[in-house]
Amino acid sequence: MTEAGVRVLLVVSVLSPVVGAFVLGRDRVQARQSALATTLFTLFLCLLVIAAYPPGAKEFARLSLPWAPGVSAEQSLPMVSFSLALDGLSLWLYGLTALLGVVGVLISWEAIREEAARFYRCWLLLETGMLGVFLAQDILLFYVFFEFTLVPLFVLIGVWGSEQRQYAAMKFFLFTLAGSVLTFLGLLAIVLWVYQQTDRLTFSIPDLTDYLQNLHGGDRMPLGLQLVIFWALFAGFAIKVPLFPLHTWLPLAHVEAPAAGSVVLAGVLLKVGGYGFLRFNIPMLPEATAVSAPYLLILSVAGIVYGALVALAQKDIKRLIAYSSISHLGFCMMGIFALNRSGGQGGVLQMLNHGLSTGALFALVGMMYERYHTRQMADLGGLARRLPWLAFFMVLASLASIGLPGLNGFVGEFLALWGMFHRAWADAPAEWSGVYRVLSVAALSGVVLGAWYMLWMVERVFFGPLREPSAHTGTGEAGKPSSAEEPSSARSGQEQRLHTPCDEEPSVRPIDHGFSSGHASETVGLEGEGAGLGGAGGVEDLCWREIAALAPLGLLMLWIGVYPKFFLDRIRPTVEELSAPAAKLVRNDSADVQSHTPGGLAAFRSWESLPRRLLSVNEAEAAAEKQPFCLFGVPGAISRKPVGSGWLTRGRDVVVYVGECDRAND
Repeated sequence: MTEAGVRVLLVVSVLSPVVGAFVLGRDRVQARQSALATTLFTLFLCLLVIAAYPPGAKEFARLSLPWAPGVSAEQSLPMVSFSLALDGLSLWLYGLTALLGVVGVLISWEAIREEAARFYRCWLLLETGMLGVFLAQDILLFYVFFEFTLVPLFVLIGVWGSEQRQYAAMKFFLFTLAGSVLTFLGLLAIVLWVYQQTDRLTFSIPDLTDYLQNLHGGDRMPLGLQLVIFWALFAGFAIKVPLFPLHTWLPLAHVEAPAAGSVVLAGVLLKVGGYGFLRFNIPMLPEATAVSAPYLLILSVAGIVYGALVALAQKDIKRLIAYSSISHLGFCMMGIFALNRSGGQGGVLQMLNHGLSTGALFALVGMMYERYHTRQMADLGGLARRLPWLAFFMVLASLASIGLPGLNGFVGEFLALWGMFHRAWADAPAEWSGVYRVLSVAALSGVVLGAWYMLWMVERVFFGPLREPSAHTGTGEAGKPSSAEEPSSARSGQEQRLHTPCDEEPSVRPIDHGFSSGHASETVGLEGEGAGLGGAGGVEDLCWREIAALAPLGLLMLWIGVYPKFFLDRIRPTVEELSAPAAKLVRNDSADVQSHTPGGLAAFRSWESLPRRLLSVNEAEAAAEKQPFCLFGVPGAISRKPVGSGWLTRGRDVVVYVGECDRAND
C-alpha cells in the first residue's frame, strides 16, 4: 500500500466514528449494532495502517491540509493546518484506542438498556476524540481533540454511572479542564516565543520541535521561561496521567463510571498525559526537563508506592484496580523521566501494557457486576467453579498486571526499572545520585505490593469455598448496600432482573425485600446448591460476545510478553529522537551537558564539582585549536563566537568552549 493510500485511511479512521454517531437510529438494538459495525470498521482501518507502518520510521503518512492562512502576505505557509501523522509514540496508542472501542461496545451490549442510542453516540464521539489526540500534528488541532474527549466521557459517567455518578463526573471535568487551560497557555507561550524569534507564526508540532531542538547556546529559550512553560504543561498532563498527588479524581471516576467508561478511561485517556510529556515537554523544553526530572521521578515513585498501598487496603474490586492504575502509571512516568533508552521504551510500552491488562480487568469487573450486582470481595468466593471462563481471563489479566514473565507487564516494568537503575547507579547527576538510588529501590516495592494485592483479590474471589451474594442487589459485609453501580430497575425499587448477560431479554421478577439477610451465602462444591442468586440456573459463564471482547486483549498480552521486539522496533526511533536533547543534558558528562546549555554549566550543577582548567580567553582559544571539543572555563564573559571547530559562549560567570577534543588529554 502506498503512503498516499495510508493517509486516506488515516483520515477515514479518525472521522468514521463521528460519522457513525450521526447515523445511529433511536432503537436500542439498531444503535448497538450500528455502533459495533462502526467500531469494527475503524479497527479494520487502523490495522491496515499499522500493518503498513515501516519499522524504524520516525514519522509516517503525514497529511497536512491548510486550516488557517498565515498572518501576513509574506508568510506563504499556513498558520494552522489539519495535520495528522503516525510515529512510534502514537502508533500503538492509536491501535489500542480502536481496539478498546470495539471492546466497549461488546461489554455494553446488555448492560446499557436506558437511552442506548445516546450512549453509543457518546461512545463513538469519544473514540474520534481519542484517535485525533494521538494523530494531531498541530497544536490547535491537538488541543481541540484533547478537550473534545472531556464532554463525551463526562456524559457517560454522569448519565450511566453509579450512585455518585454526577459528583464523579463533575469532579473529573473540573480537574481535567483546569489543568488543560494551563496546558494551553503553556503551548501558546511556546508558539509566541518561536514567532518572536522567527517572525513566523506556526502551530505545527514537528516544525516547533525541530526549531527548538536545533538552537544552540544563547539562541535557546531562557531556562527560566522554559521552567514556567514546563510546569504549565505539567498541570494538564500530570492530572491526566494522573501523577501523585493530582490523582484524587481518578478512583471515584473509575468506581462510578459504567464498565465501558472505566475501560476507555484506564486504557486510553490516562495515556494522554504521558503522551503529552513525551510530545511537548521533553523535546521542546530539554533544559527544563533536565532540571525538573528529579522531581518528576520523586512524584512517579511516590505514586507507585502510594497507589499500591492504598490498593492493598481496598474491599471493592473496582476501587482496587483503580488505585492499581495509579501505581502502574507511576512506572510509565518513571521510565519516561529516567531519560535513557531503556526507560523511555519501557515507559511507552508500559502505557500500552496497562491499557490492555487494566482495560481487561475493568471489563471483567463489569461482567461480574452484571451477574451479581456487587463488587465487594467479602460477598464473593470460589467463582472459578461457577464461572471458569471469567476466572481464566481474570487470572490472565491479573498475572499480566503484576508482571509475570512471559506476559506483557513483565517487559514494560523490567525496561522501566532497568532504565531507572541505570540512571541511579551508573549515570546519575552527582548531586542527585543518593536520591536516585533510594528511588530505584523504592520502586521495586511496587512490584512486590502489586503481586500481593492482585493475587490476594484473585484468591478471595475465585478460589476457596463457593460464596455468592444471597440477593441480587448485593450487600456489603455489614448488610449495607455496596457502593457498586445499581441498575435502573433496582434504583426504582419496582423490579429486579435475574440477569444472564448473554440473553437478549432476561427474565424479570418483583424484588423480594425479605429475601436478603444482608450476608453472602457460602456453599462448598462444584454445583453450589442453595446459593441464593448463584443457584445453578441463576448465573451463566461468559458468552461468545464477552469472550470475543476479551480474547484480543489476552492474545496481545501474550504476544508482547513473548516477542516484544515487534513493538519496540517501532517505538524506539521516535522516542529516542524526542528524548535525546534532554537525555544528553542529564548524562554525567560535563562536555555533553555544557554543549546543550545556554546559560553555562552553572545553570545545572556546581562548577566547582567538575574537572576544569582555568585559562585566559587567549589561552583557551590557543588550547582549543589543539584540543577541540574540550571544556574550558575562563573568568569573565564574552559573546558567543567561533573558535577553531567549536565556539565560545557566555556563561553565568564562566566562559565555556565546546568543540571536539581528545578526551585522554582532558
